Amino acid sequence: MPRQRPQSSGESGTGDLTLPQVPRNGRAASATGPLRRELSGKLAGRSLPGQVWVLALWPFLEQLLNSAVGFVDTALAGRLGVPAANAVAVTGYIGWLLGMLHMAVGIGAGALVARAIGGKHKRVANAGLGQALLLAVVWGTLTGVAILLAARPIGLVFGLRGEALELCVVYIRIFCAAAPMAAILFIGAACLRASGDTRTPFFAMLLVNAVNVTLSVLLVFGPEPIGGWGVQGIAIGTAAAWVVGAALILGVLLRGNGVIRLHLHRLRPHMHTANRIVRVGVPSLIESSGMWIGNALVAMIIGRLAAEAALGAHIIAIRVEALAFLPAMAIGTAAATLTGQYLGLGDPHRAKQAAGLCWLFGAVMSLVMGAVFMLFPEQLARMLTDEPELYELAAPLIFIVGPVQLFFGTYLVFSQALRGAGDTTVAMAMTYFSTFAIRLPGVWLLGVYWDMGLYGVWIALCVELVIRGLLFAGRFLHGGWTKVKV
Repeated sequence: MPRQRPQSSGESGTGDLTLPQVPRNGRAASATGPLRRELSGKLAGRSLPGQVWVLALWPFLEQLLNSAVGFVDTALAGRLGVPAANAVAVTGYIGWLLGMLHMAVGIGAGALVARAIGGKHKRVANAGLGQALLLAVVWGTLTGVAILLAARPIGLVFGLRGEALELCVVYIRIFCAAAPMAAILFIGAACLRASGDTRTPFFAMLLVNAVNVTLSVLLVFGPEPIGGWGVQGIAIGTAAAWVVGAALILGVLLRGNGVIRLHLHRLRPHMHTANRIVRVGVPSLIESSGMWIGNALVAMIIGRLAAEAALGAHIIAIRVEALAFLPAMAIGTAAATLTGQYLGLGDPHRAKQAAGLCWLFGAVMSLVMGAVFMLFPEQLARMLTDEPELYELAAPLIFIVGPVQLFFGTYLVFSQALRGAGDTTVAMAMTYFSTFAIRLPGVWLLGVYWDMGLYGVWIALCVELVIRGLLFAGRFLHGGWTKVKV
């Protein structure tokens, strides 16, 4: 019987956008015996370590730049006094909330794009890109408006009063106006990374940082009438940077020089493709929402501690700790792309190998950064503030978190690998258990009930990170994530 010709993966055609079934062992039969299929594009012909390197290098630099936006904002606020530092601490959580809401769509779209590219079905990948960007505009607008309207209650819930509260409200209202553009930036970049193009998102974030740093510094410390805007100037710099970054990502996707391309007709609603994105994205949204709620509740507890500078010191320590989880996040991005593409290729064995190798690289980096935290805590805190009240409180927190970086890195790499495979429901369940059964009770017990203050809070956070890392490592070793359908 003649072999059936597969459907074309080009842009023409009106067939169903469902990936065809691939044999589970990843091998296609041929006249000479089983053949092992290989990845295409920039990953073709490379060894597994080479694939990890290609996929992780640019995301690491991108994550570094992405973190630099919050790092710069915190450093500027840390030089404007304790009220400004406390206000920007809360806006940091709101920025995280916006990013989390947007990336739920990005994770769903990324899983679909990675599977389609791995299976060499470009038409499906382009359809996923178009629907992801359509969802980005709608979802970004809705979330931005909702948070903007709730700006003052948000500040009050976090324990802000007086000047700190007013600064927080101003900041939230400014950057929420740019929320739809932020959604396009982050979701478009997620689709590019899933397709194997990790370089373009890096250059987008390079531009975002250049705009953010230049505008924010000028508006805060520049000569009048340009300077002197304080926290409001920091917010304007951040919002403008998101707009510029989104414009760059859209331009790249419309030109289509890479593996995927944005075709305007793909922006028309297509329920089948949108539902596939939502099906993977919703569990991830629930997972990350639970994690955010847990951390926000921690911040609310900290905002009511006796030390006035507790909230500002807390965010300073978090910004420093970000220097350690950035490498692990970048390696996790590589793990997500490789697991998704190898599973799309029908090769779960190499998907496991890829995730395991990514963990090894991430573990080494996490150990190194943990040692740096323990050796130079005060020097790291002083990078973000010249206020003794802030850096003297933040330095011990940086030391406390050093020994648990291996477990934090383990969680970051394996959680990304599970998401890349579409195993978001189990990841959600483990995150909820860890956050609400361990983290929050521990924070209350050590920080409030035993009256250990901010240091007790951070000891509880570190214990929970150890348990979370072990949970995700156990799920990886179990292997059930290789059987998830996207």
